[in-house]
Amino acid sequence: MKVGTPFGEFPFEYRRVERRPDGIVVIGTVAGLESSVVFDREDARRAGKVLAVAAALAFVGRRLRRRS
Repeated sequence: MKVGTPFGEFPFEYRRVERRPDGIVVIGTVAGLESSVVFDREDARRAGKVLAVAAALAFVGRRLRRRS
């Protein structure tokens, strides 16, 4: 994964995942600096909605292709 910054794009080097009271935390390094990304409950809800819509669109697309 790459992370965009005002100084350019840098690879995010994953090291571990932790469960914390504020959410799931992915810990790694970006440009040699310790970095973390926190996914809270609201992030999980939004991701679930996006995945549900993507699955529905894929299902409809398959049905339409089969009719053609």
